[in-house]
Amino acid sequence: MAIITLTTDFGTADGYVGAMKGVILRVAGSHPAPVIVDIAHDIPPGDIAHAAWVVASSTREFPTGSIHVVVVDPGVGGARRDVIVRAHQRWYVGPDNGVFAYLTEQRSYAIENERFRAEHVSRTFHGRDVFARTAAAIASGEDPETAGPSVSLVGRLPWGPREVGVGRLVHIDRFGNLITDLPEAEVGTTVVVSGLTLPLVGTYEDAVPGALLAYIGSSGTVEIAVRDGHAGKRLGLPRGTSVVRVTPDPTLRGPYR
Repeated sequence: MAIITLTTDFGTADGYVGAMKGVILRVAGSHPAPVIVDIAHDIPPGDIAHAAWVVASSTREFPTGSIHVVVVDPGVGGARRDVIVRAHQRWYVGPDNGVFAYLTEQRSYAIENERFRAEHVSRTFHGRDVFARTAAAIASGEDPETAGPSVSLVGRLPWGPREVGVGRLVHIDRFGNLITDLPEAEVGTTVVVSGLTLPLVGTYEDAVPGALLAYIGSSGTVEIAVRDGHAGKRLGLPRGTSVVRVTPDPTLRGPYR
């Protein structure tokens, strides 16, 4: 049984997600029907960086071979390509605009074969006419490598590569926690954020209420929080900012959430 996930900025009030699900179920058939899982549909409109982090941090928990559709596509109908990406033994389907930037790409294919596209493709709704249909085709046994020529992804996020020992702020979650891309392997005992030196702790309870703290989050990277508060509002730092420098003593280990 195929598993297909959906991540979009469509919300759930306008019927766009329902249309995509209808296409998947109609094209894939019912022998057996694929399992469709909603990851998120409240990505801020057009927020490619937000979508990229949500996709990378959530889809790794799904079984290998699963299919992940991402539709945060402000350039729909324009020059960016429709692609299938093979990464982490899973398939990803969406626009080549940066939504796959946090994946370790193995190979990618442009979606050009008519078996993977509707006969008449709307210039404003590739989510329904290309991406949902492509996911259904893969779930039905079509070889993704036949969708079109092999390509290299060109979509990037606005910020460049990070320095070793320096983390960029890549996401602010709904609790106001600042999530960076600095991996645990590069972490010491303290971090410096916006001129403030913070101890690296194991849990929220290791800090007093209202205090800033740093810890290793569930994605395995440094996060900054305010106990019982909102670090995003406290610090006011935009995504992409290099905000974390670590001390060179990588000795701290402990119980992380």
